Amino acid sequence: MKRKFFIILTLVLLIFSGCKSKKEVNVLPVEKGSDKEIYEKAKKYVGKNSDKARLLFKQVVQMFSESIYAKKSKIGIADSYFKQKDSASLMIAAAEYQEYVNLYPNSPDAIYAKYQIGMCYFKQVRKPGRDQANTLEAIRAFEGLIKQYPDTNEAGEAKKKIKEMRENLATHYFRIGYYNYKFKAYKGAIARFKQIIDEYPDFKHNDKLFFFAGKGYLAMRKFDTAISFFQKIINSFPKSKYFKKSHKMIKKINKIDRDALERKRLKNIEKQKRRFEKRHPKK
Repeated sequence: MKRKFFIILTLVLLIFSGCKSKKEVNVLPVEKGSDKEIYEKAKKYVGKNSDKARLLFKQVVQMFSESIYAKKSKIGIADSYFKQKDSASLMIAAAEYQEYVNLYPNSPDAIYAKYQIGMCYFKQVRKPGRDQANTLEAIRAFEGLIKQYPDTNEAGEAKKKIKEMRENLATHYFRIGYYNYKFKAYKGAIARFKQIIDEYPDFKHNDKLFFFAGKGYLAMRKFDTAISFFQKIINSFPKSKYFKKSHKMIKKINKIDRDALERKRLKNIEKQKRRFEKRHPKK
């Protein structure tokens, strides 16, 4: 039994020794040097060996808790996670940046940390047609930065990012509306199109949006509303590929109206004729 145990133990040790990572961290329990020296050494490892970078940053925090480099090291820890780029690391980075903002809201680095929180979500934004949860979180984070630190370069950059992501969301909602239209779910299509018109008025493809909104209303036989959307394209997008198409759609609607009126007129004539014949039967 003992022999069997030792054989198994030996096999386990061999397996673990063979599976050691090539990126094994070899950091002494206490790195020698001042707070600044250890901090600068840690910075060199960010993006190259994140584990080692974090160990050195944490050493600065623990050994020199009142030092300015202790504060900077907390940012360094967050940066080391951010540089790893995978989803889990980005979420940890966002939490680390947020902790720094909570602890040191008046620090110059707090502005950077707040911006990086938005970037942690921005790096995970997905294309239109996919889940947009990270897009919404990134917008919220950047809006928080603008509100808290409005007159900063980071706030200016955040506004650009928000504009980009709002376009992403508008495209996402348009695709949903367009698919609804193609499957003849016109009410669902119109609801999405109206959402974009109300919430994303600067959508780059408003000509396309108005055209399919018009076609959606036409399919629902709301002719006046349909014409108003086609007219918007004619008035505002003379170079759009939907310009001529909108003219044709308006002509089509006007023809539908004339045909309907003509049918109604003939129907009324027929009714009057029958009434006359009832009152004046042939002898």
